[in-house]
Amino acid sequence: MRFIKYGLISAALLAQPALADEARLSGLRVEARVGLETPTVSDDDVYKLGQSVSIGGEIGYDIPVSTKVTVGPFVNYDYARSKDCASGYCLGSDGNLAAGGRIGLNLGSALQLYGKLGYDSMKLKATYAGESGTETLDGVMGGIGLDYNLSSKAYVGVEINYADLGSFEGINFQRRHAVLTGGIRF
Repeated sequence: MRFIKYGLISAALLAQPALADEARLSGLRVEARVGLETPTVSDDDVYKLGQSVSIGGEIGYDIPVSTKVTVGPFVNYDYARSKDCASGYCLGSDGNLAAGGRIGLNLGSALQLYGKLGYDSMKLKATYAGESGTETLDGVMGGIGLDYNLSSKAYVGVEINYADLGSFEGINFQRRHAVLTGGIRF
């Protein structure tokens, strides 16, 4: 009985590269990210804490579960210095880390639509009269994107994501982010 069980597991693992070759949108991936970040605060209204360009990277592993669907983990870091200042007091972002899962739907041999769900942690920075301090906010994030293969290894893409970072001192914080990506699959 063990022989059959281990034989089936071995066959499934050996068959995975064949699925990956068919899908062409799976495996280990490393990407660079350039985007536009807009952290916001809300009570009854929504206020932007400025906007800034973000730069970062992502590492993920997409596992084919069929010729059309991939799933896998990801982790990314984006750095941006979005801030808003009033009366000498500035408040803004100082880096963002996200990790979670991604599910992709292949729309052909070169195009993949994907969705993300995960955990987001943004560092909030406050500055007043030359003094500064930081607070880490965290919450749930979601995203949707599209990857296009330029070759068997290189790809480019677009992604939009949103994170609800909870409440700090009675104010709700969110993060809105749009990115262009470029990466390599191994």
